[in-house]
Amino acid sequence: MTQIASVAEGSTEYVLSRALISSDRSQSEVEISAVVNEFLIYEHIEKPYLTMRLTFMDQINLLQTIDFQGGEKLSITLKQIEETETGNEIIKDFVVDEIEKTIKLDERNELVVIHCTEYHMFESAAQNVNRSFTGAPSDIIKSLISMHVNKTIVCNGYESTKDLKVIIPNLDPMEAAQWIKNRAVTHMGMPFFLYAPLGVDNLVFRDLETMLSDPVSNITKPYVYTSSLAQTTDVTKLYNILEYKYESSEDLIKLMRRGYVGASYSFYDVHRGISDTRHFDVDNVFKTMLTQNLLGGQNSRYNYGPDYKVKGKRLSDYNSKVITKISSSGAYRGVSYDGSLTNYRSYSDETLGGDHMKHISGKAIKGFLAKTPLCITVKGREFITGNNNYTLGKTIRVLFLDADPTSDQNSAGKDLKKSGDYLIIGAKHIFNGRKVTSELLCGKVASIGKEIQV
Repeated sequence: MTQIASVAEGSTEYVLSRALISSDRSQSEVEISAVVNEFLIYEHIEKPYLTMRLTFMDQINLLQTIDFQGGEKLSITLKQIEETETGNEIIKDFVVDEIEKTIKLDERNELVVIHCTEYHMFESAAQNVNRSFTGAPSDIIKSLISMHVNKTIVCNGYESTKDLKVIIPNLDPMEAAQWIKNRAVTHMGMPFFLYAPLGVDNLVFRDLETMLSDPVSNITKPYVYTSSLAQTTDVTKLYNILEYKYESSEDLIKLMRRGYVGASYSFYDVHRGISDTRHFDVDNVFKTMLTQNLLGGQNSRYNYGPDYKVKGKRLSDYNSKVITKISSSGAYRGVSYDGSLTNYRSYSDETLGGDHMKHISGKAIKGFLAKTPLCITVKGREFITGNNNYTLGKTIRVLFLDADPTSDQNSAGKDLKKSGDYLIIGAKHIFNGRKVTSELLCGKVASIGKEIQV
């Protein structure tokens, strides 16, 4: 194994103890952790894998030695500096899937930027699934993962469907798992997510209802954005937001055009030749969530204004879209060739029209979760511990001071629009030299309805 000499010294907020590039094709290994300039790790609640962008200094013709062609393995081990005694390391395997660019600095030094995807996706892409599965969506996903990729999966949620039968339509294992995930909803109509957190090595299959039922993770120490933080309050009780972005938000018309506010849905049962038409009203979905305390933390003002009207009529009473879906075939219900009774649902099969509406509710809630995105940049120390998931699906409290110029700075009110309990739906962890920061992409389905004292 080739070991590259270090080009930088000094204390850091993290330790990258291993960055090993290996290739089955060339039977070679090169350890490059000492010459890594920067790396960024991305996680998202809709992706069952991590991605990474890594920059390193090439001083020994590494590109030529490894002969990068895509498919090289990059194994990293890192830990937060305060975790050096606990052994809570983050160990991840990636595949190099692209050389994004190289920058020639001088005759002997070249900066190389590579893009990587978690290695189990490479394993998955090499395989193809064409077979039937039966059971609950979580059972089918567990089978797909255990049979084809080197990952374990943790399932947490209550699916409304337990008797599903599907034939995987020529997909790789992870594509198939995502396809099955899209079929799963809770009894309330909350969607499921399949994702890969940074802090653990397993995949997670979890529903939004369970996520919103969890307590706020930083209830005693919220994230606060204010330029005068140190002068106005006890900073030991707060996490400081370094930067934030609040943009591309509140696009209600887009949700209306997708049929997620008020719409008419017809579900055509091809087995019986009948159609069931129902009106979807998103206000009813939020009211149900409110009664079940599922707006997240202490939120109470949900992310849709039920009093919106057009020509004196409530917006959600309109059928902004008229959508027809093929709903049932009964393909797996009846008597099989051996005389036994079968009672499985196909992928689009539901027994009642109300069950179909659960899937519409799930899609609408996902749409409204992304309606008010907030991206905050904070110190990364809280999120790079390798003993648990501290990001995806976790609820955090975020507070902003209001913009009232008459407020006394020491008793400024909270901005009830931007403040609230947010669900982390994505994260970008930036390991740059000695520092690590995390950009958290957050969504919410409601805002706080009262002042929260700090």
